[in-house]
Amino acid sequence: MKLSKFPLLVQEEVLHNMSFTNLFLLSFLSKNMKKRIKSSQMNRSKMIDYIEYDCDQDEEPFVYVVYKHGLYEELMVIAKHDETDNNLCQLDVAGRMIDIQISDEYRNPVVRFHMEEREAVISSMHNYFLGFFGNSVECLWKAKGYKISIPQLQNLRGCIKFSSYGANMETLANFFSSSPVFKWIDYSANGPTESFNPESNFHRAESIQTIQLRHNSPDVLTHFQGKQAFLRFGEWEVSDVISFVNRWKSGEAYQNLEYLKFQLYWGEFPQNEILNAIGAKNVDPTKIPPTHCLPKIYIDYFWSKPDTDPITSHVYVVRETDNHVASVSIQEGIILFGVWNKTEDEFLKMVE
Repeated sequence: MKLSKFPLLVQEEVLHNMSFTNLFLLSFLSKNMKKRIKSSQMNRSKMIDYIEYDCDQDEEPFVYVVYKHGLYEELMVIAKHDETDNNLCQLDVAGRMIDIQISDEYRNPVVRFHMEEREAVISSMHNYFLGFFGNSVECLWKAKGYKISIPQLQNLRGCIKFSSYGANMETLANFFSSSPVFKWIDYSANGPTESFNPESNFHRAESIQTIQLRHNSPDVLTHFQGKQAFLRFGEWEVSDVISFVNRWKSGEAYQNLEYLKFQLYWGEFPQNEILNAIGAKNVDPTKIPPTHCLPKIYIDYFWSKPDTDPITSHVYVVRETDNHVASVSIQEGIILFGVWNKTEDEFLKMVE
């Protein structure tokens, strides 16, 4: 029996209780059905945080709908054809006929492609996602390696966790040059220590987290243009820490920076030497300064804290170009640097 034969309230109830996977497949029946589904799911669509392509070391991404409250729903798999393909049917996706399969191997539908069609099939499906979920939805491609390129598509940003162990720097450089801008990068520098080109997309990531022996081998901070950085290293130079703060103060660099954390594996930072060199200012010691804390852009493990380490410090510096303030905390082997969207006067008014 056709769903359209039922009263609208019944149709709404049926659609509301269907998974996005089934709604997505149902939307191919007709333009009217697609329109009906989209209009009935407006409130549900507002709960979507982003669409995720989870791509491991191979070229077969699992596609998920991730909700703002943290739950997710698997939508489909995009995988290459194999010799055992059966139960295939074809869908017309924006004028391209695409093979789709209901497979025992996967819980959800599988969009199949031949290797020479990979980019075209993914692009067609991605554009259909935007038409279905809305052109404003954020899409993330999560990679666990750099051997397979990330497609450059509308609203799509890369996310990557990788180690440079055994890597060829030319291969890495080509990967980042051909990829979209990254939401976050989680980088373990235990291989080549060459730095990326200053114009590389590596430096444009919104958030970066690194583990490395020397904080400038590779140099991930000098050309960083993003918002949050978490750097862990063993060897360092006090002059480089001072240079970072002074470049921020002058407005020469780090205009987008919101939060930075330096963490040493061993040893500690010379607090007085650094504070004197950066021209630090102090809040009245008898008063309580405001606490700087932000949601993390990248959370590496599900049990990790969702927010940056809070900074409640009497020490701050001021940027010359706009008089904005950054709180500074130096505690043994950790430096926290939190930028306020406040001028010095506005910041001091928050002091209790």
